[in-house]
Amino acid sequence: MRTVLATLALSALFAAPAAAQTVDTTPTIAADGIGTATLTPDLATFGAGVERVARSSNAARRAANRRMAAVLRAVRAGGVAPADIRTAGLSVRRERVRRRVRYQAEQAIVVTVRDVSRLGPLLDAVASAGADAVGEPEYGFADPSVGRIQATRAAMADARRRADDAAAVAGLRITGVRTVVLDPGSDTDEFLSEQSAPASGQSGGSDDSGGRTQVSGGTQEFAERVRVVYTAAPAT
Repeated sequence: MRTVLATLALSALFAAPAAAQTVDTTPTIAADGIGTATLTPDLATFGAGVERVARSSNAARRAANRRMAAVLRAVRAGGVAPADIRTAGLSVRRERVRRRVRYQAEQAIVVTVRDVSRLGPLLDAVASAGADAVGEPEYGFADPSVGRIQATRAAMADARRRADDAAAVAGLRITGVRTVVLDPGSDTDEFLSEQSAPASGQSGGSDDSGGRTQVSGGTQEFAERVRVVYTAAPAT
């Protein structure tokens, strides 16, 4: 009896690997897809600063505070929320010029503008309020993932078109998706959220701005790549 049980156990032991080695013969087609999406920026940031010089630290700081207060009033009047105003610099320096001591106080802020159409008038208002420096705007998106998602969807559609065409040539039809790889390979960085430089400056046409600052965020392009492995079956 023990011999019979041992024989059955050995048979089961050797049969298990054989069953596990069943080969999946389902045809597959792998295709890379590239997709792009072009969006218009929906927010902008810019910096502004003031600089005051006086014979004492206290006088320089008071003068800088007064000037920055005027700048902040202009920013808030332009519809910018307090949460979108950030202090980016604050300093007081003691200097000696021609054997005389003086103090230089500087303050700087960074402003986020969530209504890009207000950017030009806001830049003018900040400059008119007494800012000694106003930086060029940088454009972006409230949700940076939107562009990548749209580009990825376009890449998925591109991969499916290529797979359908290859399947038809091979006498197959696509039946499903086995795997999806986003951003495949380290050599495809050029396809990952590559953004074109936004346009900035005066718009074309007749000059009817009346001296107002005109800016444009242009558009930014996102590009993504995917690699999809599809399952297939005979077309007939």
